[in-house]
Amino acid sequence: MINTLIRVDTHYTRSINLERDADSTDVLKAYIPTTRAIQVLERIAKTFHTQSELRAWSLTAPYGSGKSSFAVFLSHLLEANDLATHQLASEILIENGQLALANNISKHLIEKGNKGYCKILLTGSPEPLNARFVLAMYNGAEAFWKNTRSPSIVKKLSDARQEILNVSEVLNLLKELQQAVAKAGGAGCLCVIDEMGKFLEYEARHQGVNDVFLLQELAEWAHKGHQANLLLFVLMHQDFEQYAKGLAKTQKDEWQKVQGRFESIPFLESTEQTLKLLAAAFKNDLSETEEQQLNSKTTEITTILAAQNSLSDTLIGSDLFVQCYPLHPLSLLILPVLCQKVAQNERTLFSYLGSSEAFGFKERLQGIKTLEDWILPWEIFEYFIHNQPTATTDHLTHRRWKEVVSALERLGDAPAVEHQLLKSIGLFNIIGNQGSFKASPELVNLCLSDRETLNMALESLLEKSLIKYQKFNGEYRVWQGSDFDLELEIKTLKQQLGRDSLADILSQRNPLLPLVACKYSIQQGTLRYFLPLYVDRYNYKQIDLSSQTAKIIIFLAEHEDDIQLFTQLQKKDGKPLNLYLLAKNAPQLREVITEIQALERIENENQALNADPVAQRELKDYLSHVQQQEEQL
Repeated sequence: MINTLIRVDTHYTRSINLERDADSTDVLKAYIPTTRAIQVLERIAKTFHTQSELRAWSLTAPYGSGKSSFAVFLSHLLEANDLATHQLASEILIENGQLALANNISKHLIEKGNKGYCKILLTGSPEPLNARFVLAMYNGAEAFWKNTRSPSIVKKLSDARQEILNVSEVLNLLKELQQAVAKAGGAGCLCVIDEMGKFLEYEARHQGVNDVFLLQELAEWAHKGHQANLLLFVLMHQDFEQYAKGLAKTQKDEWQKVQGRFESIPFLESTEQTLKLLAAAFKNDLSETEEQQLNSKTTEITTILAAQNSLSDTLIGSDLFVQCYPLHPLSLLILPVLCQKVAQNERTLFSYLGSSEAFGFKERLQGIKTLEDWILPWEIFEYFIHNQPTATTDHLTHRRWKEVVSALERLGDAPAVEHQLLKSIGLFNIIGNQGSFKASPELVNLCLSDRETLNMALESLLEKSLIKYQKFNGEYRVWQGSDFDLELEIKTLKQQLGRDSLADILSQRNPLLPLVACKYSIQQGTLRYFLPLYVDRYNYKQIDLSSQTAKIIIFLAEHEDDIQLFTQLQKKDGKPLNLYLLAKNAPQLREVITEIQALERIENENQALNADPVAQRELKDYLSHVQQQEEQL
């Protein structure tokens, strides 16, 4: 059976602890350098000199986004060249197309004496940072001089572990450590503080603790060039200011000053990068014939996705979808976004792959018998409902979860296919607006394997008012129920609005400011400007062409006759400075403007809307959509 031919590398499914896993070869082997990781390494490589340079970085991203894995990889990449783990890290870099970067790092280590960096690695905990930093320096120094005679600084650090030191004393120990590293042929000191937020939370709760000042001093010291430079990284789940909530203004200002000493780098990867990491975890023993059969099926699905602009160009034709079987292509594309919205990013993603819980990947894999079987989007929904708390801080996402769960409760004892389809549409609604990747008819048709029963279920859900098709953006939405027919109201009002001058409407809604001829005005010393005007067939006779003011006439052509009128108006004008522009998108613009006018009147005048929060949300979404269209036009 197919399920016996597919497995997942478990190294990708566990969370990483920097101190515990710093020497783990398995963690290193499993690491895949992402685009963001390469960018950070390139920034580090630019600091391989003894001049003043920013060498303090804060990597910020939610839980499970790969920060700790990167720190483990970095620590091996910067250690002595002759160590097997350094060579493995370099090979990983080269295999991912970064030969020049790998050579640059190796050259730097050799020039310094080939001993690499002394590693000061620590993971945040609810205690003072000063003491933990001294302990991490001692552990790093012990490891650096493991097989050689250690200098006096190692003994000093050992003794300092038992003492309470101030910031100045801690910094002096670091400076002495750097001097000893340089003398021993080391390239510098690499300091990584993982889960820095735990130290900040401790300080926020304990008055008198001033460990943030140590961070500031470390960052400022790292900026200064040294024979053994200090590279300083803090890894956090959110910015400094988020941890400073509730503090007095003076403390907040101090924390903000500290944050300014670091270059803040968002460490969240794109969906494409996450999918590459995901694909690397999959292993299979499928035959060539089975892979060809699977490739044919995934190509059929991804062709539909591409036709709907629901697939990025980089993923069209990608073998990711074959590699990640039995995840349906829709499930594969939904997972990374869903994990960002409601969980812990890659950590939750790989937890799902390693899960034998209800609807977890391993549990569902047992049910995959043939290549006709897929893990569909509704099953992803089930896994998150059963096994992942949806305590997201995003209010909108949380509200959408509640709406879908409420709709499922109202559906009650209905056929399983209706529940599955409702969960699939709900999942699209939960992840929110992802461009054309939405619950459109074309994508909904891919959510279940049996097209006939899918269509019947779709009709049933529409009849029960559990979902609604929104024509304005071409997608199905889970519907909370409302007696207010927004589309009928819009249609009625659009008929009442008639055919007023589009040019006059635009002039009132979006008055155009004069455009100054800057170059001419500066060179001649006289202010000259153009006056932009909207003009159409209804108001062109009101334009005063005899005026000496230069104009930019934007003519809105809604019909073929309007183009002829535009030409006549241009010929009639005897002013050479007047500029004429023909806007052929006027029909689309009128349609959008009329819809906006109708929606604004409904919002301001319809009393029934006030007592219907569901209809209010629909109107708000509709209005936001057409306003975006107005800006684009």
